[in-house]
Amino acid sequence: MPDKPKTNAKNPRFTDISELTDWMIDGARPSADAREIIAGICEGLVDLGVRVDRFILFIYTLHPNLLGSRFRWIKGEGVDVAHAQMGTFSQEIYTSNPLPRVVEEQVNIRRHLEREDCPDDYIIVGELREQGFTDYVAQPLIFTTGETHACTWSSAQEGGFSDRDMDILAQINRPLARLTETYMLRLNAAILLSTYVGRNSGSHILEGKVHRGDGEEITAVILFVDLKNFTQLSNERQGPELVGLLNDTFDHLVPPVAERGGEVLKYMGDGFFAIFPYADEEGIAEMTRAAMDAVVEGGAALAKDEAGSSVDFRAALHCGTFHYGNIGGADRLDFTAIGPPINYTARLLSAATDLGCDRVLSSSLARLVPERCKSAGSSVLKGFDGEHTIWRF
Repeated sequence: MPDKPKTNAKNPRFTDISELTDWMIDGARPSADAREIIAGICEGLVDLGVRVDRFILFIYTLHPNLLGSRFRWIKGEGVDVAHAQMGTFSQEIYTSNPLPRVVEEQVNIRRHLEREDCPDDYIIVGELREQGFTDYVAQPLIFTTGETHACTWSSAQEGGFSDRDMDILAQINRPLARLTETYMLRLNAAILLSTYVGRNSGSHILEGKVHRGDGEEITAVILFVDLKNFTQLSNERQGPELVGLLNDTFDHLVPPVAERGGEVLKYMGDGFFAIFPYADEEGIAEMTRAAMDAVVEGGAALAKDEAGSSVDFRAALHCGTFHYGNIGGADRLDFTAIGPPINYTARLLSAATDLGCDRVLSSSLARLVPERCKSAGSSVLKGFDGEHTIWRF
């Protein structure tokens, strides 16, 4: 009896449907990349004679800004990915197509596009027919929890899908649902962790660094930001209004940080703590400019917005190596930054208030960008000996 062909997610080969389903049930190893897995499944079906020319997988994610993602495979072109923004599922492009019914009722929907009696009851029917497709099948992907997502199969070949093709698509539906569910669990975990503890911390948690004391040494330009006169604002406004104002403010201040290679590690009430990691002297100069640019751009954007008439902010920049890791008690932990550079940056922020400055940086960074800063005076920083020159930018 011949050995089964060796397969991998990038270039799997199957001699019958059982090999394909076995590979899927086994997790489509060794790849965890959704594009490679989808390509492996679809190209495997083509190798087995299934007349599929397009496949689309729709998944609904737990994401603060996105409702879901669409993975599309087209024969000969590979896999591309698009994301559904908030509000997409209320638009006609979604509501006037089969997916809502497939998901809500957990039913298959098929349209023989080349037949004269094919109803034009969905937008997709006319679109696919114009593109030369002859058959269309939408299937629910039902998770073990009962949660339902969806996929579609399209053929551009004369006669569309055969009875054998339909049997095979039915056979792989449950393995595909399990694969999708497994992928979704990890994807949602990664999204939620990145959303609440930051991209860097989230990846560490997924890697198993969940014990007290787990952490790492980080070398970076450090940015502290807080709002001015926040105590007065919080006394004057109700909670929901204040939260809305904070969100509007951070919407302007945070994106420039991410766009320039920075990462927000923690929100602290009316402010946040971000880092711009670097590896060497050249890197520190580059990240110093990036952090300064992020602060300036964020401030300009805030000033143009309605929120800018109510709030303003201070920012302080320093650099160094510090520890970022788990601390806590019992079964409640948090990622916290600890070390002299963190303390120094916090003291700089306080000194900015005393000196009437909104944007300051340490002498360690000022020497790297002398053309972009000037002395704002000197100050005694609590916990640090002597007086320290404070620079404004």
